[in-house]
Amino acid sequence: MTAESARPRPRPLPYPRQDPPTDLPSGTPVRALDAALHGDSYADRLHLPRWVGPLAVGSVVGFLPWIVYLGFTLPQKVRAQHYDIAWLGFDCAMWTMLAVLAWATLRRHAATGPVAAVASMMLVVDAWFDIFTSSAGHGEMVLAITLAVCGELPLAILCAWVAVHAERIRSRAYRTLRLRWERAVHSADEAVKLASRRSAPRPR
Repeated sequence: MTAESARPRPRPLPYPRQDPPTDLPSGTPVRALDAALHGDSYADRLHLPRWVGPLAVGSVVGFLPWIVYLGFTLPQKVRAQHYDIAWLGFDCAMWTMLAVLAWATLRRHAATGPVAAVASMMLVVDAWFDIFTSSAGHGEMVLAITLAVCGELPLAILCAWVAVHAERIRSRAYRTLRLRWERAVHSADEAVKLASRRSAPRPR
């Protein structure tokens, strides 16, 4: 047995030789990561159906006359039926959304940003109607304003901050993942070249 045959053959490195996948596990496209790395602000646009934009614009335009109509026709005071059920249902929905947000943040789930945005809006709506549906007598409005300023609005601002920064943190994490991928592929290529040079027969 010669020295060349006794030398162990290099094992192939278990790394993917193709390019990174088109979509990362979260569904964020790789081109969005490249846009973040190279400063392209147009490559990460969502591929939505063409009718979504006109529908949104039409909703905005069509809603304005309805707001004007309500401003002239709604009474200042009204006696509502099932007032307790309406408020109880809304508070239960808001509590459920905050519970989902707590679960998502503890698990660092990708849905943290959207859930935080919904929770923030629900807190603002709750504060708005708490204030403007309370009567001025018996200190109800003062209590509603105090709860809104000290509780609901600060929590809404915090949820909005989470909604904005969750996507930035996610984008930063995927940028780091892409850089690690590129470094791993480069290191593996260098290791393969080195192993090939070592396994090549030496001239006598």
